[in-house]
Amino acid sequence: MDAYTHAVALHRAGQATEALAAARQALEAAPDDPLTHNLLGVCLTTGQLSAEGIEVLRAAIARWPDHEHLVSNLAIALLNAGEQNAAWHRLRHLAVLNPASAIAFDRLGLLCNTWRGDREAATRLTDRAVRLSPQDEGIRIDQSLAWAPHDLNRTIRALDAAAVLNPQNPYPYVQRAGALLRQGRLPAALPPLRRALKLDPTHDDAIKHVMRCQRYLTASKAAVAQGPGPGDGIVLRGPFATASGYAHMGRRYIQTLRQQSVPLQVIGVFGHETWSEEPLEAPVGAKAAINIMVPLAVEPIQGLSTILYSMFEGPRISPTWARQSLTADMVIVPTESSRVAWASQGYPEDRIRVCPLGVDAEPAAADAPPLVLVDGAGRSVASYRHRFLNVSDAIPRKNLDGVLRVWLRTTNRSDDAVLILKPGKGGNEAARRHLQAIVRQTQEHVGRSFADAAPIVLVDQPLTELEMTGLFRTANYYWSLSHGEGWDLPLSKAGAMGMGLIAPAHSSYLDYLDDRFARMIPSSTGPAHLPYSAEPWEPFFGLDWWNPDEEAAASIIADIIAGRDSALPDASAHLLNNFTWGQAAHKLRTILADAGLLRQGGMP
Repeated sequence: MDAYTHAVALHRAGQATEALAAARQALEAAPDDPLTHNLLGVCLTTGQLSAEGIEVLRAAIARWPDHEHLVSNLAIALLNAGEQNAAWHRLRHLAVLNPASAIAFDRLGLLCNTWRGDREAATRLTDRAVRLSPQDEGIRIDQSLAWAPHDLNRTIRALDAAAVLNPQNPYPYVQRAGALLRQGRLPAALPPLRRALKLDPTHDDAIKHVMRCQRYLTASKAAVAQGPGPGDGIVLRGPFATASGYAHMGRRYIQTLRQQSVPLQVIGVFGHETWSEEPLEAPVGAKAAINIMVPLAVEPIQGLSTILYSMFEGPRISPTWARQSLTADMVIVPTESSRVAWASQGYPEDRIRVCPLGVDAEPAAADAPPLVLVDGAGRSVASYRHRFLNVSDAIPRKNLDGVLRVWLRTTNRSDDAVLILKPGKGGNEAARRHLQAIVRQTQEHVGRSFADAAPIVLVDQPLTELEMTGLFRTANYYWSLSHGEGWDLPLSKAGAMGMGLIAPAHSSYLDYLDDRFARMIPSSTGPAHLPYSAEPWEPFFGLDWWNPDEEAAASIIADIIAGRDSALPDASAHLLNNFTWGQAAHKLRTILADAGLLRQGGMP
């Protein structure tokens, strides 16, 4: 066995250290073979030496610019390093140099789908890759993913082709079942699941799909047994076991509806989840299934009305969301801005209802002491007079680059002020890279160092709900500069706790705030794009969002720090009196009762 073949065998066997050493020996033995450079680059980038691996691949591509394995592996490494734009341009260059490269068009399609958000281009590119390499199972699977947001029948055909090419792979069967469930075709989903479990009885996704199907069947049979008329309870499906905003919303609705004595059958997104506070798996004679999630994840249940309870953060939803929403008999949204977002993309207005969410009065009142935080110089955060908090996922829509620009332009090191940033759940490497990039870009853009501005304290670790309440108690102002929100649970919680609010005058904020309760920042609409780039942001491809006026935001921040604005309004009474989870649950029950889907009863 030669050195190259030996290194490949070690790499495929998962022996990373031995494979890397063998790959270096293979390169020494055959320095003019592009495959040895490719192998060394792959061994490095899939291990702990990704930067070195990227340089190895770049140097090799300088010698062999149209070598598809070199370019595609470099693109994968760049993607993993957060350099999507560089990966995109490498693949486009390869497609020009080698128009017969199926790998180039397949990877470009994948990037269009997952990074740029251009779903139509993704289907064109992956279809071309299939024409170039019709016997490639992986390309067929990528084709199915590209078509999934548009046409589930095309997705199913692509998965069928992948299964023919490799009948022993359970993945296409499981994905086929998932596509059929999204079409509401539960009986048709069972045979591919049986096939997948025969191939791999421990396949996790297949097992979860089957558990979900079982719960759908019990709900469907109970609806039939109930006979004509409204249901006795509700099927509620959502990601209540995770840490997302939809999961938080689902948990609050489950807790509050049960307090109001509404019978519930709770089904998780995957199917295996259970509600920890009481058993809620049994059917309840429901006539409606409420899906608290994005449209793509909805799975109709035979015999029950399909209700999508969702939200959107921009002026209008995407055409993809509009098509997916048509599977729902009714769409419920929490705000007028989300109602307009669905209606403006053609969803029938007579099938849209508005049901505002609640604010977190219970956690806001929890007995949680303020977190003990210090700035980079060791000074206690509590000692600053003006303490601004922003809790946001590190994604472009949250406009953390705008927050940083305003802070850098407006504040000075001598100011008695501190900005506390909590990027989402914390501990996420992609979030850290995003923050590091926008900090560097913001300093270059503004022409000033953050060392010259008032301090910023980053709270990067995950926090419990009690600790999150303590974090809120550390600050006296909550400041959002978001490009758009479906509700903004952190800001509404801050308002319920009596913190001074600074928010853009757009999207959901206008449903529960105005100048009486917050300092509102004027906003205008414009194309959604990545920070400091003209590239689109994937979820908002081809769409607009709101751009808060940064000069107005800077003026508000400056006036507060200088003492010219010393008494921000208190929104707590307004929020706690008008936006409780009890009111939200009662409104939801009324919507269902008016539609003839739920028998009125239980506690008000």
